[in-house]
Amino acid sequence: MLAALSGRARPLRSSAAILSQIGAARGASRLLRPVLRSLERAGRVERVGTCYRLTRRDGLVEGVFQVSRSGGRVREDDGTAWRVEGGVPARSGDRVVLQPTDGRAVHRGQVLGVLNGARTTRIGIVRASHGTAFATPYRDEVDWRVPLAHHELGGARDGDVVVLVPVAGEAFEPGKAARARVVEVLGPPGAPEADFRAVAWHRRLPLEFPDAVLRAADALSDEPGPDEIARRVDLRERGFVTIDPESARDHDDALCVEEDPGGRVRLQVAIADVSHFVSENSPIDAEALRRGVSVYFPDRAIPMLPERLSSDLCSLRPEQDRLAVVVELDLDARGRVQRRSFFPAVIRSRARLSYEEADRAMRARSAHPAGTAVARQLRLLGRLARTLRRRRAPGSVDFELPSAEIRLDETGRPTAIAPAARTLAHRAVEECMLAANRAVAEALEEDGGPALYRNHEPPAPEDAEALQDLLQGFGLLETRRPAGLESADLSRALSRVRGRPEETLVNRVALRSMRQARYEVDSRGHYALAFAHYTHFTSPIRRYADLLVHRVLKGQLGEVVSRPLDSDRARAVASRVSWRERVAMQAERDMDSLKKCEFMSSRVGEEYPGSVSGVARHGLYVTLDGWFVEGLVHVSSLSGSYRLDEKAFALVPRGSGPRYRLGDRLKVRVDSVDRIAAHVDFSPVRDRGGP
Repeated sequence: MLAALSGRARPLRSSAAILSQIGAARGASRLLRPVLRSLERAGRVERVGTCYRLTRRDGLVEGVFQVSRSGGRVREDDGTAWRVEGGVPARSGDRVVLQPTDGRAVHRGQVLGVLNGARTTRIGIVRASHGTAFATPYRDEVDWRVPLAHHELGGARDGDVVVLVPVAGEAFEPGKAARARVVEVLGPPGAPEADFRAVAWHRRLPLEFPDAVLRAADALSDEPGPDEIARRVDLRERGFVTIDPESARDHDDALCVEEDPGGRVRLQVAIADVSHFVSENSPIDAEALRRGVSVYFPDRAIPMLPERLSSDLCSLRPEQDRLAVVVELDLDARGRVQRRSFFPAVIRSRARLSYEEADRAMRARSAHPAGTAVARQLRLLGRLARTLRRRRAPGSVDFELPSAEIRLDETGRPTAIAPAARTLAHRAVEECMLAANRAVAEALEEDGGPALYRNHEPPAPEDAEALQDLLQGFGLLETRRPAGLESADLSRALSRVRGRPEETLVNRVALRSMRQARYEVDSRGHYALAFAHYTHFTSPIRRYADLLVHRVLKGQLGEVVSRPLDSDRARAVASRVSWRERVAMQAERDMDSLKKCEFMSSRVGEEYPGSVSGVARHGLYVTLDGWFVEGLVHVSSLSGSYRLDEKAFALVPRGSGPRYRLGDRLKVRVDSVDRIAAHVDFSPVRDRGGP
């Protein structure tokens, strides 16, 4: 039932549409109504008129923005009106998402973004034949059709992705047709520029920085002055190094590790001092808050800050003086923090390393060209990472599900999709960043003032219940806790299942049970990391939350970098950046799906092994081995009739036939690739009558 209502856009479906989606007869509506009423009472679905959709689980409100004499209003589908506070990035009639600012009782809130509304441009695909031409959507969940005069095609041909603007006197508004003309031809679906522009347009991502922001960035001084250096801790003689992917676009963190004869280690994590350059309420700051985060695609990025900052002044380049905020941790031989301190500093990185270079040095497989001092420090960093990991492991949740790396040629087209590397160097940097973030969070919590924390709640009760059932069924859970599943219990279960046939099943179900982490003013802990307090501090170049945390921490150190942070502003920023993070994640998934479809488009008809990565009433989702491309095996391609067993995560035959469960192995044929809708269809390969 809930699967029939799932989808990126939370589709609104009638009872008849739900029955059709789950393959039930129309006459079964009398059985459906009490189920829907029960789900509505439980808060799992909501009714809009005579239709239903999944309830938002993030506490946000959807509605239509309206301008009134007393200011803006957002009206929900059930008629509830909300008064809008602060700036509004929407026009009257736009469908928006709103964050309640004082709880739901007073009906006030802040508009976070537009879900659907009027646009000055559209991106679509030209359809031209038999003397007529029109455009239809590309990467848009709203259906539309725009007529095009032949003299307005701008050289576009049938199948081209184009940028459209309305002709004079008309406008692109929801539910209204408008004539248009082509102003830019981006190429066919799958062309790198066409896909990039389409995803950015669909998710309303800003591509260009306003002129005022660029002017402010260009006006910043190139080198820190002597007075600024004098008031900071001078660490330019220390052996800091940066470790990043080979293709990294920014380098905002550097590490230095020293060991004394007693086995104690001093770890210094230096983070680019973005707050020194970006003052509160400046044009750069306002634009950074609007963007919230940087968005990373396989072939390019949409940065939060202008390149002058992200790739120059705040990039910790080798052998150049750079301003930083340092977290200094003294650790004993077991990785326990004995002392922590924070201070502004000036550093000079000794080397910029790729993860592969650092990993070879950590494992003593090669010397580094920068010298033996760098190699010695990297080996020490590798040992420290193992110590920190062992200390964190008993309570933290570590999923054994590799991620994909999409490799591109010089034109931006995918040539391979391979497992992303997870070397010792990756783990070393990760453990150091976790330690720094945790130390800052603990300091902010002890201070007691408003701040921003990165919270991760335990699974929802119904998800925790289902997960405990699964773990118990495999003998992976010692104690069932009425209050829910503790992270330590889940961590032990994932460790025990490693190497067993059901490993993939357990890891996938556990991952899907997790809630999404978010930013909040009050510290509620991080479930997956098993930290009582956690924040984001280590990436102020690409996350506005980190920039705000820098300002709060520097305020504790006695520096005046902004006005004191009050709770209302902190909550507004937390809501804004949490929303922008979700938008960025959706855009990155969109682009990955398009790149994977482009990669598979030349492989139609070929057969590959894979694993069942999802089950639904309409079929199986199978992820191919090695390539991490997921496609649908529709239930109609399976022999016989099937029903979904939600508790067993399986499609079960109504009669004879194979049973398909999450994690099962399956060989499939690539039947079709839809580069417009970005999905791949498979069919099972049968050998002697069976899959």
